[in-house]
Amino acid sequence: MIPARPSLGFRRLAVWTAILTYLLIVWGGIVRVSGSGNGCGTSDQWPLCNGSLLPAWQINTLIEFTHRWIASVCTLLVIILTVATWVWHRHQRRILVGTSIAAALFVVQIALGALAVDFNLPGGVVMIHLANALLLFGVLIYVAVVACTVGTAARGPSLSAALAPSVQRPVILAVVATYLVALSGAFVVETGSGGGCTSWPLCGSGFSLPTGQAATINVAHRVVALIVVLILGGLMAVIARRRRGDRVVRTVVMAVNLLLVLQVAAGALVVLLVLPAWARGLHIALASLLWGAVVAVAVLTALPVDEGAPAQATQRGDALRPQAKVAQS
Repeated sequence: MIPARPSLGFRRLAVWTAILTYLLIVWGGIVRVSGSGNGCGTSDQWPLCNGSLLPAWQINTLIEFTHRWIASVCTLLVIILTVATWVWHRHQRRILVGTSIAAALFVVQIALGALAVDFNLPGGVVMIHLANALLLFGVLIYVAVVACTVGTAARGPSLSAALAPSVQRPVILAVVATYLVALSGAFVVETGSGGGCTSWPLCGSGFSLPTGQAATINVAHRVVALIVVLILGGLMAVIARRRRGDRVVRTVVMAVNLLLVLQVAAGALVVLLVLPAWARGLHIALASLLWGAVVAVAVLTALPVDEGAPAQATQRGDALRPQAKVAQS
């Protein structure tokens, strides 16, 4: 059975929910790099802000309070998306499962955010908070991509694409590798190891081993990042070659390659400019966007090949009908 395409309103809702979740992750990164995590107080300050419903006009307080408002809007969008799925699109299993998982992850995200504030930002909770946020963003990317592509002729692959070798293993490796490097970068931030190395790409002069915990964590992140960049570059080349007939996949693959280059450049700027907050924020924003793009590639290449094909077949059949009528006459 060919699934019906979701309504335009639902597709827009899915896309905007993913976009706002991305903004929530980026703003959470800004909270961390700007030291605004305690902008609303150090204890018993959630959901209040310094004992008040409205924040004081101080930069750290406003940054933290803005993060809470973005989280509130995201909560509302996830609730609406979940209700809309169960009411109008519960027959589409992939969308239903994805939205339900996103709703569960968002409940966990809210609980972790409250714990991080109430217990004065313990490093372990903050790391789990980010890890869960990335999973949530990935699931919402999945829902948005499926909602925008299911049942459309645009996603109906050509015969050559349908017969192309599988890319299941490459995309799984790409997703796992991107997730791990994002978490390793977050670990650098949470342990305060960003200043462990004062040069790039090496840590200090020459090839001497790093000394001290901060330098070791910093170098470990660079090694992981280098390995992931090489792996992702190779995997994207494999996917592009095996899906050369799919223009959408090729476009997203090129976006991933561009983001890889920008992310490496942003990482270098963070070190060479001595950890300015804007460069660190940019580094986090690009890392999250790279994660979303890799997940999008994985979803696009995993969608069943028969969903868009009937629409194309119908169009070809319509085009052949006049010729058949001429032949019969």
